Amino acid sequence: MEKGKRKTLMSVSSASSVGLLAPNGLFERTWPTFRARSGQQQMAVLVEQAIAAKNNLVVEAASGSGKTVAYLTPIIAKGQKAIVSTATRYLQQQLYRQDIPQLQKILGSDHRVALLQGRSHYLCPYYLQKNLQADDALTKQKHAKLAGLEQRFRQLGVGDLDILAPDLPSSLRNYVTSSRDDCLAKQCPQYASCPLMLARQKAQAADIVVVNHSVLFSDAVIRQEQLGRLLPDAEVVVVDEAHRIMDFSQTIVGQRLSSRTLKKFLMDTAAAVRAHAPEQRRLLAFIDRLKSKLTSLGNHLPSMDNYQREPHSRMVEQLLTAVKRLQGNLMPFKDRHQNLAELLLRGQLLLEKLEKIYHSGDLCCVQGGQHSFMLQNMPTDLSKGLTTLLDETSASWIFTSATLSVAGSAQRFLQPLGLDESLFRRVDSAINYQQQAILFTPELTVDPDHPDYSSQLLEQLLLLLTEVNGRVLCLFTSYRSLNAVAQGLAGRLDCPLFIQSASSDNAAGDNYRLIERFKAVAKGVLLGTGSFWEGLDLAGVSLAAVVIDKLPFAPPNDPLIQLRANELETHGINSFEQSTLPDAVIRLRQGCGRLLRRISDRGVIMIADPRLRSQAYGEVFIASLPAMQQVSHLESVKPFLNHKQIISSENE
Repeated sequence: MEKGKRKTLMSVSSASSVGLLAPNGLFERTWPTFRARSGQQQMAVLVEQAIAAKNNLVVEAASGSGKTVAYLTPIIAKGQKAIVSTATRYLQQQLYRQDIPQLQKILGSDHRVALLQGRSHYLCPYYLQKNLQADDALTKQKHAKLAGLEQRFRQLGVGDLDILAPDLPSSLRNYVTSSRDDCLAKQCPQYASCPLMLARQKAQAADIVVVNHSVLFSDAVIRQEQLGRLLPDAEVVVVDEAHRIMDFSQTIVGQRLSSRTLKKFLMDTAAAVRAHAPEQRRLLAFIDRLKSKLTSLGNHLPSMDNYQREPHSRMVEQLLTAVKRLQGNLMPFKDRHQNLAELLLRGQLLLEKLEKIYHSGDLCCVQGGQHSFMLQNMPTDLSKGLTTLLDETSASWIFTSATLSVAGSAQRFLQPLGLDESLFRRVDSAINYQQQAILFTPELTVDPDHPDYSSQLLEQLLLLLTEVNGRVLCLFTSYRSLNAVAQGLAGRLDCPLFIQSASSDNAAGDNYRLIERFKAVAKGVLLGTGSFWEGLDLAGVSLAAVVIDKLPFAPPNDPLIQLRANELETHGINSFEQSTLPDAVIRLRQGCGRLLRRISDRGVIMIADPRLRSQAYGEVFIASLPAMQQVSHLESVKPFLNHKQIISSENE
């Protein structure tokens, strides 16, 4: 390291985070767009103190507080070995490609930084090669695409599919990636050159590793499977977007196995037997019967309504018995060829997973999908895996999100993790919602389940769009509602309409391109659902309005939601008050949080659902949102919008 740079690092490491982030501090002097924020300084101090004392910390940092820089500054300035985990791909990429490099440059740091993604983002050379060799199973078009992918991999040596093949359709990903169920790990002949394993090795050697929650929680599973540590031993673990961790916790406390995985295993086994033990006609016939049985089971799944464990566990038991028998029949031929030995290893992994699902004390269920079904054990207590993960490390855990509390209380988040309320802190935003935002709740005369709801929503939306003149994000609770409004808006706007599609073969890539197109125009209306409610990267776009069609309650007919609700009710817990309502509140807060992202932002939040006013639980939603002016008529919104136009013209 150069002498001047070493001196800079020493001076920075001795400086306090609040000094670096303060007015006229290093950041403001060297970062042209940086503006000092008191909430950011407050959070940085809290993080710095927690790291020094080796304590855990939970911080709710409102939108506009600058939480990312607040937690990164003490980590980088003090040279901490850290893992930063996020729930969304948008933030993960932003951290790795923008935020961390920016801070490293300012602070004169040369920490080694690694990005570690899930399996589906890395090419598996072994399965790509095997599938290319199975010419009869591929169409000429698929074979040509896979051959081209293999050639690019050999030329570039890059195994990250987001770089190597960003437009690869999901229908081809199954041919070029491995799952935990069929990965041969150290037994794989291409283990030494495996892009996933190389990425893990890079992560183990890094000072700062950026991951997502699935990868973070998978670390426990990897260690259980004796595949080595996935992540380095860290001094600090930051869980950003922490409100989502329960959604990912099943990775470590539950087991899932799809019929598609079983079918692929049977097809590969049949192909290997035909190639290396063709005289075993009875074995081939048995595999064919298993494939037929799998199809038959898929057509006669046990009901998820009024769930009873016995029919579900019986189906899992049937498959468990069948795979055991197949393994026994295959064993005598394991030495004939490496493929047969590898299939026995894969079969053993499947057996272990089926055993865990069948013998689990949690809810064992079989859930149908569009083209397959899923066998899984659904933990009734999602917290046990999380608390185990916290107990197994000496690192300081920093949990942060803009939305951890419901009506001012963070117990919904703290209790499952066994964290004391004394660890919770709230950091205010630099955004003044009273002056910069207005909540518009139009007086629709029917509830969302009424046939006329979509037409009334559309009428109010058109009136608002006329006033704000574009730069609007519309969030929907379902594609059905999104498509109904999209159809009604078609041909009636003077600005471009951008619509998220449910039928894309490459949803993540198409969503990214859709957002980039929306950001590229001066005025546009973006319609989205699902992941668009949170973590949406609209950097550079100052939205005029965010429109929400309904209060985002989970679908009441979702079987898994019903199972969890039933389990809570059997323990005397009101599932609506303790689960359904808090989850919807957090999601609404995330959706509303898309509007004001910078100190200068200003706009309208429109929530069309009349239940916000007509139902008692509406008060919980209102109490959980930032305090702002509330109106129910568009005429009352116009003065706010006119004032905004005056402010804008004065600043130009």
